[in-house]
Amino acid sequence: MNRPLISICLPNRNTRPFLPERIDSIIDQTYKSWEVIVSDNFSQDGAWEFLNEVAAKNPRISARQVPLGLYDGWNDCIRRARGDYIYIATSDDTMAPDCLEKLVTALEEHRECDIAHCNLRVINDLGRECDYGWSTISLFALSSGPLINVSHLRLAPFDALLLMSGRTVYWSITQLLIRRDLFDKIGFFESRWGSVGDANWQMRACLVANTVHVADTWAGWRVHPAQATGTIDYDAAEYEHRIQEMIDHAMGVAQRLVPTEIARLQRNWSDKAVSLRRFLRKLAKVPSKLERRLFILQELFKGDFGAALHLRARAAKRPHWLEAAKEWSLEAGRTEVLSPL
Repeated sequence: MNRPLISICLPNRNTRPFLPERIDSIIDQTYKSWEVIVSDNFSQDGAWEFLNEVAAKNPRISARQVPLGLYDGWNDCIRRARGDYIYIATSDDTMAPDCLEKLVTALEEHRECDIAHCNLRVINDLGRECDYGWSTISLFALSSGPLINVSHLRLAPFDALLLMSGRTVYWSITQLLIRRDLFDKIGFFESRWGSVGDANWQMRACLVANTVHVADTWAGWRVHPAQATGTIDYDAAEYEHRIQEMIDHAMGVAQRLVPTEIARLQRNWSDKAVSLRRFLRKLAKVPSKLERRLFILQELFKGDFGAALHLRARAAKRPHWLEAAKEWSLEAGRTEVLSPL
């Protein structure tokens, strides 16, 4: 039986120490219907020479050098892809031997979904596991609860609403297998917002596409000092500006793809998200418990949405953004946003 082809996109620049493990993680996959497309940004550490040697031994691996940055390199690979599915294998990361098998099976079984997502193992530059809070405090973990270890469906636009927090839901692109035609619908990755630009693509995708979470496999995400995301100040005014730009752009793209009622609600959700982000930033800077209470009362008297949501979230004993996403999903007629399989 012919299995769907997976195009494994391997963008790279100067990650020679990690490439043998990454290549082995691909070659050792139990799923064998794949091609590898390498886009190397003129590496100077021997990575290009290594990749050329690997490509010469395996006709399923195609490598070329292009002077492109992070997301443009990803896009170059995707445009060259021939497969039904796209997997972006960032060059310093890894995955379980059955990762692609489990992800593609989930998407073949759930045609209503365009994205398959798996659990994450965070590792350091030495390959040692260091959770970094993914399984406990990440938006994905907080929104999933016990379902983090249970395969389940995540219905649009729930994850997009979580993304309005300015934090990512899918921590690593390596966790995702994506239907190729989703890129035709919503476009490629944008480079204008720097190293956090994949949050914009996630939001576009999650406004229009359902996700199936696959709990019994994993992708590995390596955290090391050279990562661009390590220098992000999430509380800076400049970051807030970038986040709102990404949200506005994503909603503009999704406007023609979502039901009319959701398109109408999007602007209202965005305005409320601005209020909630602003309220939480201010609340975090109030030093004492008494002063926080006074601040909350003042904001309530002003009619601030963020303050009112804060009280509702506390009463429900839920994180702020989970409470907001659930409320907004109900407005869109989504009573069950997470469905266990």
